[in-house]
Amino acid sequence: MKFNLLPSIVLIGLAALIIPFQVGAQKAQTQIENLPNARVMTISGKVTKLLDDKFILDNGKGQVIVEAEPHRGQPVSLSVGEQVTVVGNYDDQEFNALSITRGNGETIQIHDD
Repeated sequence: MKFNLLPSIVLIGLAALIIPFQVGAQKAQTQIENLPNARVMTISGKVTKLLDDKFILDNGKGQVIVEAEPHRGQPVSLSVGEQVTVVGNYDDQEFNALSITRGNGETIQIHDD
């Protein structure tokens, strides 16, 4: 009895090409309850409270204080209840924003001190 290896090799090759794309697609958002320190990442949620140059972001599974001091010292003009996506890093119990994108697509650049 002969065994044809070609179909098996083709299937293994296709799986090797597809799996990295599926894993990469899952890395986009980081859940607030799983924030690691220092790495740049993206989180999304609703603004629940405004505090000077900070605000509290809630994604339904957790909350985090986001430090957001925009360029030129202008205050961040967010509203309670607004949905935002924040790029930044988590350090010392706060998420330090690098940019904030509103639901309408407007991006606010943040001063990184």
